[in-house]
Amino acid sequence: MNNSVGLGGITLIIAAVVWLMIFVPGYTRRSQVRESAELVKAEHRQAAKSAPISNDDRLRRLINTQRGFSVLFALFLIGAIASFVSALVNPVLWTAFTATSMLALLSVFTQRAAGQQAAKLAEDRHRKQLSARSKAQKVAPQAINREWTPNSLPAPLAPSKMGELAQPLAEVIDIQKPKTSLTSSEIDAILARRRAI
Repeated sequence: MNNSVGLGGITLIIAAVVWLMIFVPGYTRRSQVRESAELVKAEHRQAAKSAPISNDDRLRRLINTQRGFSVLFALFLIGAIASFVSALVNPVLWTAFTATSMLALLSVFTQRAAGQQAAKLAEDRHRKQLSARSKAQKVAPQAINREWTPNSLPAPLAPSKMGELAQPLAEVIDIQKPKTSLTSSEIDAILARRRAI
């Protein structure tokens, strides 16, 4: 079989056609999916920005601000102390001391302002919770008596004398002198009668 085009060339052409038919459209769709995902994320960010902030979120943000500026104050205070010690040796570093001191003061004022606003929000929230609890306690129903009371017994279905049976269940044998030990044949007889019932 002398073919001018080998079997490998035909396989390569088929692979190229399959590649073009399957992977190229998927690649274009992938870019469309990526673009639509980015649009959805942008819309979500815009909606989150335009949504009103609840008091709980605001309180959480103020507490985080207070903590962050407390850490900044500590860092700037350490920097101010270090620059003060360095400024005693090199007078050019007085500007660094002044800058770190101002930043430390600014961070203290910011931290205090955030703390005061957080305290006001927390107090308002606490006051609202107390008023809601007092309203709920006023509206709450009276406690139900939960003492145990016995259930009344139903009346008998058929009138009969108390303590007497209408028919005897089995023959009653009066034992005058019971035996202290039984033989095996007597035990077998007793067990046979019990099995028969």
